[in-house]
Amino acid sequence: MPIISTKDIVKVFNPGENEVRALRGISVDIDNGEFVSIMGSSGSGKSTFLNILGCLDEPTSGEYLLEDQKVSGLSRKELSLIRNRKFGFVFQSYNLLPRTTALENVELPLVYNTEIPSTNRRQMAEHALEQLGLGDRMHHKTNELSGGQQQRVAIARALVNDPVVIFADEPTGNLDSRTGYQIMEVFQKLNDSGKLILMVTHELELAALGKRIITFRDGLVINDEKVIDSPRAIDILNKEQ
Repeated sequence: MPIISTKDIVKVFNPGENEVRALRGISVDIDNGEFVSIMGSSGSGKSTFLNILGCLDEPTSGEYLLEDQKVSGLSRKELSLIRNRKFGFVFQSYNLLPRTTALENVELPLVYNTEIPSTNRRQMAEHALEQLGLGDRMHHKTNELSGGQQQRVAIARALVNDPVVIFADEPTGNLDSRTGYQIMEVFQKLNDSGKLILMVTHELELAALGKRIITFRDGLVINDEKVIDSPRAIDILNKEQ
């Protein structure tokens, strides 16, 4: 059973005379443990599709199943619970609270999870930051951290709820090349441990670090292929030294 399954997903913005058909019928199945890179030029529909999979937007028509549960038609509260309990999000702009510490940022998703006792939140947030190599930076405010460190905080925040899926939208877009590969190394290690990663990128070199590349054009999937023997980010970094 796929973790994610979509059938004929259509998304139309501004219905009517000036409508934009961002997605024109997308059908894909994604299994647990995959690392899927979603590619395409600006306006191809890749980010729109990711937003629908992440329950940040709703399709105009079509069916979306998450762990065999129909997502379309769920209430806002039910969608919010799915986002909080099953998903982790990493964005290009980090989306961190600027005047709070790394630890406080990572704790934030746990505040909305009533199943986690308040006494456990700090411990879980500390563990997530330590996993990302930020044990010595957790009490620093985010504006005191480098871009790469801020993105690691964002990944720790995405991980803290032990999500089913991690969505990453251009996660290296604001980083230099070397720091970008360091972040990709983090994603590869997470995938090695069994995490399902869905990443939007426009860079083929980064997309090839995943295990599958889905390419969008004009709201359609024009290519869907497995990556054979994808390179390791750590090997690329070592060659650059």
